Amino acid sequence: MKWIQTTRIIAISVIIIGVFIVAFLGVFFPKKSESAIKAQKAYIEVDDARIESDKKIKLLFAQYNENKITEGELLSKIKTQIPLILNLSKESEVLKKEYKSISNEDKVFGFRSVKIFFGHLGMPIVATALGVYLLLLFFKEEDLFFRKVTLSFSIVGLITGLFYVIWVFYPSPDIPDWAYILLLLLFSILGTLVAYFTGRYMYKLSQIDLVVKTQNLLSYITFDIKRKYISKQDRQEYISDYLGEIEKLSKK
Repeated sequence: MKWIQTTRIIAISVIIIGVFIVAFLGVFFPKKSESAIKAQKAYIEVDDARIESDKKIKLLFAQYNENKITEGELLSKIKTQIPLILNLSKESEVLKKEYKSISNEDKVFGFRSVKIFFGHLGMPIVATALGVYLLLLFFKEEDLFFRKVTLSFSIVGLITGLFYVIWVFYPSPDIPDWAYILLLLLFSILGTLVAYFTGRYMYKLSQIDLVVKTQNLLSYITFDIKRKYISKQDRQEYISDYLGEIEKLSKK
């Protein structure tokens, strides 16, 4: 049975490491992709140039109103600035659309980047994992008070974690905010109930396996050990002591 124990340890280790990695994975991704950064930089440079040209036009009119330049000088300088502003405006609009297009391609489940996506996903995954772990502890705990405490924390962790996990992956539909929140809450409660009944089923299976092993052990103690290793004159005393111990266990 060593391979079963080894497989269990490996599986649990993978789950724990996976939860830990998801919680911190967003740290290793950039806020924006290189293509989005380049597109944004190109757009900003052209748009800044357009803004500067627009400021120059306004400054010319201000100088004309203050009689610092003549009407001829104003018209002459405007003729050179207007085509420049028009070209810069068109180029700015094109670059802005390209930047938005690249940014939309970088989106992950509606989030602007992979970094933001994992940033929102990490802690809900941790909360959900802890909720599942506490649920397993609940089935193992024998003390009634701590069973209630463990189950309460498990339900809180599962509902909270699943709520935000579903929120990350489930896009906001065209419904009122209150209905959207209620829908996510119902999904998270449903997921918690599924986790609870699945955990209870797995626990019952483990208990059945334990009962079978216990029965096999008792059968071995009762018959094989008595027959093979206990002398005939001591068997009555052995059975009496054995039954006494069994009775003590049943009273606990």
